[in-house]
Amino acid sequence: MNYVARFFKDGDGIGVEFPDVPGAFTCADSMEEAKQMAKECLDGVLSVMLDRRDPLPEAKTKADPKRRLFPVFVDERLAIAYSVFEARRGKSAAEISRRMGISRQAYQRLEDPKSSLSVSTLIKLADALGKKLEVRLV
Repeated sequence: MNYVARFFKDGDGIGVEFPDVPGAFTCADSMEEAKQMAKECLDGVLSVMLDRRDPLPEAKTKADPKRRLFPVFVDERLAIAYSVFEARRGKSAAEISRRMGISRQAYQRLEDPKSSLSVSTLIKLADALGKKLEVRLV
């Protein structure tokens, strides 16, 4: 999962904004630092959005190096947690936990980016949601 960041000159530094992620912007003194700050900013904003149960923003902006638009990848665990949350939309955690045969507290850990989920747990979750698990290396 990634979002495109726009890097631009900002005084003597470099500004970074994410056109598709409201409130996600940062700045730095160098391009190297700006790339690092962009990732921290994106992960931080999405983490807060997940905590608030906000819908995942749609990634519409396309990368275009000529326009200084570059992809920034979301932390893998955060991407999984958000994917689980989004897949459950419209269904209660209690309903899904019952289908999986686990407690509601155990289910809530599945939507926590700090949790480490096994592939078998993800497959069981996909089945409970009526979905298929797809894994991609990009």
